[in-house]
Amino acid sequence: MPDQVYCVFDIGGTKILLYLIDGAKRVLHKERFPTPAQCTPEQMIEFINRSAAASLARAGLPSTDLAGLGICIAALLDYEKGVVHQSPNLGWYAAVPLREMLQQSWNCPVYLDNDANAAVLGEVAYGAARGHRNAIYITISTGIGGGLYLDGKVFRGSGGFAGEVGHIKPFGQGRRCGCGGMDCLEAWASGGAIARMAKELWDEKEQGGTITTAWVFDQAQGGNPLARSIIEQALQNISTGLANLVTLLNPSCLVIGGGVVASREDFLEQIRARVYELAVAPAVHISTVEIKAAQLGSEAGIWGLYYLMRCPDEQRA
Repeated sequence: MPDQVYCVFDIGGTKILLYLIDGAKRVLHKERFPTPAQCTPEQMIEFINRSAAASLARAGLPSTDLAGLGICIAALLDYEKGVVHQSPNLGWYAAVPLREMLQQSWNCPVYLDNDANAAVLGEVAYGAARGHRNAIYITISTGIGGGLYLDGKVFRGSGGFAGEVGHIKPFGQGRRCGCGGMDCLEAWASGGAIARMAKELWDEKEQGGTITTAWVFDQAQGGNPLARSIIEQALQNISTGLANLVTLLNPSCLVIGGGVVASREDFLEQIRARVYELAVAPAVHISTVEIKAAQLGSEAGIWGLYYLMRCPDEQRA
């Protein structure tokens, strides 16, 4: 019987991952669920409680054996207070005391963090950024998120909102972002933005199906000039944003994950070359920065929360 067991959820806009992991880093149980549509905070709490209890039962463990419950979520949140202030992917725009709500049902410590903060910690502890004390994690998928690991700790800022790379500006003009602002990087260069731009140029019915980010990449690879221009614009915006981060923060490692870059080594190589070209020269040629593909994939947030629960004092500011 494992002596310590941790339950970790990664809650995204389209999917939820659940992992039950023991103190020796063995996965006892894992599941993937679709994110419930129009899920209220109360419904999400009910889902978490029910799913965690069911996973423990499948592993033959009582809920009292849980050493920690961890939640990473795509949201703007206060790590210290455990309050979600905004989660556009879930349709939450008012403050939600998520940790307090969960703590009412669990006797173990409850940890709550932004998904990208958890991901950078996962990549530093177990993935592509191992051995680095200054690393940045960027995920480029439906949206764009970022996590900062500076001087050996996750950097969350004064209110917990640091690292929101997807919402730096300006990138183009006249496009509203899911955060409520205008012309964010995410609105011009994410996977969702690439697909939206294509839908403005092509009729889905005429193309015989749904226009996706992968479809745009396939068209560009096949030589379609309009698709190539969409990918080129996204590439330039992403590279400029990341070069600015390298210039500002001087990391030794920049880890890029997310579905837009996954399995597209040529696209990653183009980003790498442009960041080296655009960032201030000493940050890439003297101190140097490794620009690497993420190793943990969709599990990065899970393993970051696991590490955080195992070593909480190491990550306190």
